[in-house]
Amino acid sequence: MKKMWKMAGFRGSRPFLGEKSILFCLMLAAVFALAPAKKVHAEPVKIVIDPGHGGENLGARQGSYTEKYMTMVVANAMAEELRKYEGVEVYMTRTEDVDLTLQQRADYAKEVGADFLFCLHFNMSENHTLYGTEAWISAFGNCYAQGKRFGELCVDELCTLDLYRRGVKTRLGKDGTDYYGIIKHCEEYDIPSCIIEHCHLDNREDAGRFETTEAMKRLGVLDATAVAKYYGLYSSTTGADYRRFEVPKVEIPTGVMKPDDTEPEDVSLTCLRVKEETGEINILLTGNDPDSGLLYYDYSINGGKNYSALQRWEAGGNELECTLKVPVDQDIELKCRVYNGYDLDTETETLTIPALQGKKSDSAENAEQTENISQDITVSGQETEGLSGETGEAVEASGSVHEINMGWYERKDAEKESEKILVNRSDISQFLWLMILGLLVALLILLIITRSVFRKKQKRARYRGRRR
Repeated sequence: MKKMWKMAGFRGSRPFLGEKSILFCLMLAAVFALAPAKKVHAEPVKIVIDPGHGGENLGARQGSYTEKYMTMVVANAMAEELRKYEGVEVYMTRTEDVDLTLQQRADYAKEVGADFLFCLHFNMSENHTLYGTEAWISAFGNCYAQGKRFGELCVDELCTLDLYRRGVKTRLGKDGTDYYGIIKHCEEYDIPSCIIEHCHLDNREDAGRFETTEAMKRLGVLDATAVAKYYGLYSSTTGADYRRFEVPKVEIPTGVMKPDDTEPEDVSLTCLRVKEETGEINILLTGNDPDSGLLYYDYSINGGKNYSALQRWEAGGNELECTLKVPVDQDIELKCRVYNGYDLDTETETLTIPALQGKKSDSAENAEQTENISQDITVSGQETEGLSGETGEAVEASGSVHEINMGWYERKDAEKESEKILVNRSDISQFLWLMILGLLVALLILLIITRSVFRKKQKRARYRGRRR
């Protein structure tokens, strides 16, 4: 038995760990302490970035902005940022100004064995009234589930620029398949895909997010961050670590995830109070849309002849209270429209409010009613102007960085930094392992001291035995 104890590194009549065994345990603990909390993918994730349009296909044009150039800037920035992460391979459908069919883009994704295709775009609306960021995905099976999971992450990232959330949506063609060709062809190959509509070029609500090369690159970095979070990637270059990031689960649907094709329901308008001296009318808007939620509203003070710009439905529920400032010297025929996530609207009944401080002459009143609504509106404590459709000075989308004030972005970065969690779960895990390592070191020191004392006692006992 003594020989077995000695072979194991123990000495004397009481078992003590030998130095080599203890050092081995310490080294093992150090490896666990410094090892990553979660392994990088065994096989690299293969990402295909598809810059929308190209060649003779210019895409959206607003002033001197041309979408095909803008998507290329965003795509290059997205690819550059993603290549800083480990365990990912990045491909691009085009790196030059060439036109590709949607089928060619999907075929390329299949050829490289893509795990996901991201199609980059900028938006415009028919009447130049819409604003915000949105994502379009397949309506079918696994492509819907993965598209929905990523789309929500991507829209979250883009909303850090204070872009309005228009959601993650599906759209079907007349034949019942996905409407957008790139999504349809990718779904046929069982490749998840997502069209990212970063913002609207034709509405001043989205101004300040795309006018410069640097601003467009920022959009690409946000797209890459969403991909890194989705796949739990890690970058030793930047220190970004999303290996423990929790992506919300989305079940694979058994049927087709059809778009919302019905208008909002139960829409009503109530006047809560009137301030005659200031011309302020406090109203309550209600509406309901269980399929796609409520997104915007607008209002008219002349019975629907002219409407304000679309206002954000920021209440997050079925009711919204806001204050309108209206002319005090004319009768007000107040009417509102409530919009859902697919831009379908329902109009309220007209609410007549007599002139708050006496009426103008008929000729002056008629002239006033022919003009567009230009009054300010206060919603949830924020003021936004009533008219839409104006655009800022046109700036070339490609080329070097243009000179504009980037203070807006700097303030957003500072706010984002201040909101970061100082200690994440990975830090806590490493801290606990280091504590265990520290305890083992303390135990080693204690064992060495104890063994030294024990050996001295043994020597004294032997010495006394010899003297006897």
